[in-house]
Amino acid sequence: MERLGKSVRKTNVEDDNIAPSEAPAQTGSRAPRSAQAPRPRKSIQSVETGVRVLEALISCPGGCAPLRDIAAAAAMSRSQAHRYLLAYINTGLVQQEPSDGRYSLGPMALKVGLSALSRLDVIRITTAYLRQLADDLQTTGLLTIWGDYGPTIIRWLDGGVPIATSLHVGSVLPIQHSSAGLTFMAFQPPLAYKTLLERERATRAAIDETELQGMLFEIRRQGYAKVDGQVVPGLAAISVPIFDMQGKTVAVIGVLGRMSDKHFFCQGNVDKVKAAANEASLAMGWQPDEARAAS
Repeated sequence: MERLGKSVRKTNVEDDNIAPSEAPAQTGSRAPRSAQAPRPRKSIQSVETGVRVLEALISCPGGCAPLRDIAAAAAMSRSQAHRYLLAYINTGLVQQEPSDGRYSLGPMALKVGLSALSRLDVIRITTAYLRQLADDLQTTGLLTIWGDYGPTIIRWLDGGVPIATSLHVGSVLPIQHSSAGLTFMAFQPPLAYKTLLERERATRAAIDETELQGMLFEIRRQGYAKVDGQVVPGLAAISVPIFDMQGKTVAVIGVLGRMSDKHFFCQGNVDKVKAAANEASLAMGWQPDEARAAS
């Protein structure tokens, strides 16, 4: 890996208040502080260059690409891009697929992204309604957003009876077989999920296109999606979309339960999940069609 010393911009560190062009003459005179021009902020150029590599990786289709594509997108040589990628692998920002050698964002990048997302109003606003819903139904509540790899869990709240599962914050759910994935597809334009759907169909059991479109139509009509055992055997889920002021699906609120609970899919539970999502959407500035028509 490149030594940082090569990339650090040399600056006059003896006196941070004096720009190089304004260094005092040998007579010892000093320019008045008010006349001194502002100096550029010092930085580590190798870090700035490294960000180009990350931006190039993110810009690649699906956020996963071989070295040659990343180097080309970052406008640097393969050897230079490779050194940065190795450093990012060592820190967890990037991971490399053992099967084909392609690079993608790693677990540390996910932590950074989730930290940034936690500052967004959609997370803050929706979590309050999710907490109330989980406590009311005495079950587990999930908040999911549409990430680079599909529906990604960003909140997991226990509301009573604990549920044993391998799912956790950061888990990416399947598009076709999870209630969150089906909800996102039902309330997003096809172009938003086409690439990820094709990739998933190539690696796991696929739902027939005609059947899938019928399912999505029904989800849009009812306003929610439900699944039982498709993602985790023995677990059932209900999901409802959350909209922003532009009517865009920004998240999905959902609850988990046991398939052995015969009352989990009862209309009362469904109505409570829909009500929580509706209140969160209204708090985000969304207006239902009736309100829009009246305004």
